[in-house]
Amino acid sequence: MAKARNFEGLKKGSIRMLRFILEKLLSTPPPVKVKEGHFVVIATKGWESRRFVIALAYLNHPEFLKLLKQAEEEFGFSQEGALAIPCRPDELQKILCVQKL
Repeated sequence: MAKARNFEGLKKGSIRMLRFILEKLLSTPPPVKVKEGHFVVIATKGWESRRFVIALAYLNHPEFLKLLKQAEEEFGFSQEGALAIPCRPDELQKILCVQKL
C-alpha cells in the first residue's frame, strides 16, 4: 500500500502535483487491464457515477486540470485505485468530446 504524502508545501497546479498524480497512476496496478498511457477516473456527483478510461495527454488540458483541483479539494489524493472526480458523468463526457485528442 502506498504511503500517504503531505501536500502542505505544494501549490495548486504545480508540476509536483502533476508528477505525484502520474507516479500514483503509473505505480498502482489497475484492477482491470487499462491500455498503456491511460488511467481510470470515476465521475461522481450526487447519485450518478461512471468509470472513464482517459489518455494521459488529458493531464495537459485546462478543463481537466480544473476537475483534478476540485478532486484534490473534495477527496484529497490519498485515494486508492481510480481517481474520483467531482462532476456529473455527462459533464466529463462533454469535456472529453470537446477536447478530443
